[in-house]
Amino acid sequence: MQLVIVIDVDGEPMYVPENTHGFLTGAKPRVFDNLKDAEEERSKWNTGIIVDYETNRSVPSIKSFTDDERQRAKQREEMNSDTHTS
Repeated sequence: MQLVIVIDVDGEPMYVPENTHGFLTGAKPRVFDNLKDAEEERSKWNTGIIVDYETNRSVPSIKSFTDDERQRAKQREEMNSDTHTS
């Protein structure tokens, strides 16, 4: 699967080009072969989304919990299980 990043430029969708020093209309998009590299580039853009270049469908990305979020989820799970066993 080839992945590209789509950004919003003045209300118009545009692929992030290979050369970001000059945004030319119709410029060749920067293509990624793996989700990790695509996610790294996407994080540089406020409006960036990862898209499958062949199908033009967005690729869902799931962010991992931080340690703090994981701990809070465990605490909520314990609190919820305590209220349902009474």
